[in-house]
Amino acid sequence: MTRAETAAVARGSPSAVGRILRAAGPAWIVMLADVDAPSVISAGQAGTDFAYAAIFPLVLCIPALYLVQEMTARLAIVTGKGHAELIRERYGMGWATVAVVSMVAIDLIAYVAEFAGIALGAAILGIPAAAAIGGALVLHTLWVLTGSYRRFEVVTIALSLTLLAFVLLALAGHPDPAAILGGLSPLQPFGDARYQDLAVALVGASIMPWMVFYQQAATAEKGLGLDDLPGARKETLISAVVSQALMVAIVVAAAVGARTMRASRIVPDAGGVVLPSGLASLAAGGWGPLVAVGLVGAGLLAAVVISLSSAWAWCELFGWPHRLDLSPRRASGFYLLYALEVVPAAAIALAAPHLVTLILEAMILNVIALVVPLVFLIRLSGDRALLGALASSRRRSAVLWVLTAVLVGSGLLSLTRMLAR
Repeated sequence: MTRAETAAVARGSPSAVGRILRAAGPAWIVMLADVDAPSVISAGQAGTDFAYAAIFPLVLCIPALYLVQEMTARLAIVTGKGHAELIRERYGMGWATVAVVSMVAIDLIAYVAEFAGIALGAAILGIPAAAAIGGALVLHTLWVLTGSYRRFEVVTIALSLTLLAFVLLALAGHPDPAAILGGLSPLQPFGDARYQDLAVALVGASIMPWMVFYQQAATAEKGLGLDDLPGARKETLISAVVSQALMVAIVVAAAVGARTMRASRIVPDAGGVVLPSGLASLAAGGWGPLVAVGLVGAGLLAAVVISLSSAWAWCELFGWPHRLDLSPRRASGFYLLYALEVVPAAAIALAAPHLVTLILEAMILNVIALVVPLVFLIRLSGDRALLGALASSRRRSAVLWVLTAVLVGSGLLSLTRMLAR
């Protein structure tokens, strides 16, 4: 009997609603952390430049986001292991190292972008960047020291609710419903190179390498069994829809802000903060606190989740203890990695100019960096020796390989244009 089957028998057969609630956590947290500070900036820039035309690429990401993250939940539930640990066991230490190092390398850029977003949000409220980033580092360090995965999960889910600020921003501008529906049409300006790059950046802002490592490790940490798989799948689908709905809300809010700015012919001044002008217009027009809460909450939530995914991956690679239920004395390497890996990024964010440009370029790189964990994820999820009847079908694997090829091709095209500028 597998670990998942043993856990299922031990817990009995709860109701359908009970299964969803018991499985809830890993997918919601990773999907809401996906709406991070750079994603907010990317969606804000897309809404500013292309208004509701930016909605279509975001909606298109929902099935891809679900397909990718469902594989991680399935692998964790059946095997009880994280992504790096499975790669090491099935393909060896060398390939596992490649997967972890490639993820951690792109994470450094993500960390910089998260702290940049926190600094941007705090600046709207008049808080100096050094104080904002220093405070974020302190909170970040204390976050996982609850001594319990469950307590960590509750705190993290509570923080994710700050992202509802973007829904309020979108509604506050009284957007035109017909125009929003027009944004769902596939007839968008894909012939425009700038639109293509922003679309790729939005994909990179929606599906990120660290998400694979986090959801698989968190699902294993939570100890879910086979009877939790339907609930985990439903949570993953719901969370994917909510995540992209929040991104659409940011696009709508920025589009409304940009329209207001053009109508008034006033250049927005959000306290000297460099934001996409649609968001800056909202911040200057009295909605600054909501913009600030959204940016700071998004950056802090993602910084913690990304750090945890990296620390889990390193410890899985080397076989070190890494459960949140363990004390710092029993899992010192895990907690040290978690606490210190973001320090260089915080320093870079304080020194780096042109933060919006940096963030958009990081999102394009995300699309390319996603290929390494995605290749292993597709291979592992289709491994019948590992998953048995729960392995991906050949048809589903073929769809995922096509998705990977499209992501790599579009990312390389945008990267080529980015380097040529």
